[in-house]
Amino acid sequence: MSAALASAGSVTTVPPAAARRGTLGAAAWLLGSNLSSQALRLASNLLLTRWLAPEAFGLVAAVNTLYFALVMFSDLGIWQSIVRSERGNEARFLGTAWSVQLLRALLLAVVVLAMAAGVHAAAAAGQFAVGTVYTDPRLPGLIAVFALCALVQGAESTRLASAQRQLRGRELARLELLTHLVAMAVTLACAWTTRSPEALVAGTLAGALARTLLSHVALGGHAVRPCWDRGSLREIVGVGAWTFVSSVIGFVAAHGEKLILGGLLASASFGVFSIASLLLAALVGVYGSLNGHVVFARLSQAARSGRRELEQVYTRVQIVADGALGLVAGTLAVSGHWIVRALYDTRYQDAGWMLQWLALGLVALRHQVVEQLMFALGRPARVSANNGLRALALGLLVPAGYALAGERGAVAGVVLSQFAGWPTSLLFKRELGLLRWSTETAWLLALAAGLLLGAAIDAGLQQVLG
Repeated sequence: MSAALASAGSVTTVPPAAARRGTLGAAAWLLGSNLSSQALRLASNLLLTRWLAPEAFGLVAAVNTLYFALVMFSDLGIWQSIVRSERGNEARFLGTAWSVQLLRALLLAVVVLAMAAGVHAAAAAGQFAVGTVYTDPRLPGLIAVFALCALVQGAESTRLASAQRQLRGRELARLELLTHLVAMAVTLACAWTTRSPEALVAGTLAGALARTLLSHVALGGHAVRPCWDRGSLREIVGVGAWTFVSSVIGFVAAHGEKLILGGLLASASFGVFSIASLLLAALVGVYGSLNGHVVFARLSQAARSGRRELEQVYTRVQIVADGALGLVAGTLAVSGHWIVRALYDTRYQDAGWMLQWLALGLVALRHQVVEQLMFALGRPARVSANNGLRALALGLLVPAGYALAGERGAVAGVVLSQFAGWPTSLLFKRELGLLRWSTETAWLLALAAGLLLGAAIDAGLQQVLG
């Protein structure tokens, strides 16, 4: 057993039984909130695809991806610092974290405006392929709106991070659900009246405003004022340095395909791909939210309690994740196209095979649990290594796949690149003494079960619907 795991903690601060109850409670609330939010998002998307053309979804997907890239590129790990730190409940630590967050938001807004101007200039100079989303004259203006989003999000209360640290799942779930309701209502109202992609951006801004307001008025806890404490700043920056590197590489690994495909595919084709990605994101979002909000907090809590507790928590979470991901991946890989056929009109039917192929990449997400363990043990550099391999594979495989087989080759490159980080995750588990047969076969058995289930569903629907 490595020294890192052995030194994870020696004094139990929270009774294991109570910690498990807190974890399950937080997970249940967060899962319920996410499922509700994803159901609302799907319902909203179904209406929007009736009112908007595929090109609109491609345009907004490009805007969201570019903005998210800037957010990740400026990530300083402020939330992670609050969740992990022994000082995470201190007023001066929280105040310093909020000050850093506000300064980051201001800088991010300036960079967003500069990006909008840069995209406009590059398009005018003919730097982008004709017919792609980057040549759409509406793109720079839509990007510029997100400067306001950056300022609004920067004003979010640190009570959000404190609630995550304390596993207050009910409060977080309620806040997230209300935020999605506001965003959806504004998006649908604007889309109905304007029939333009600006409606999607308006909904995003409304959701950001609602989330920030609710973070100040709907969460319990003491009010925190911005301040500047050098000791707190050193700790935040120390965690943030590697978090920044990991976030930059992690963004490219997780979302870089949209940046690449946006410059390769025609606007309509990219819009269809964004629909397939959106359908899969409904599942990935739930899994990622549980990982980021519950699993990370629980592993951090276990790390402060001791080696044995950390081992037990990791093993349980990994097996559950493997079973769920394998089953869903196998089912969608065979029968996922029926979802698109049932929900969307003929303009979007190519999203069916894209969804089937992309679903196989769900299996690769099993190692996100290991990456949360890396963060919990203060090893963000290992997460950066994982993300670096995925980003490199994405940059090589997607263009190569497109050159060899067009759209299908590019999508295959997206899927294969997601597995590039497995070797480093397996090596990390081996170093900690956590690499066991029992935790490395559950996903394979679940995938096989999912494939059989998907085949049964596909055969049944073929017989009924033809």
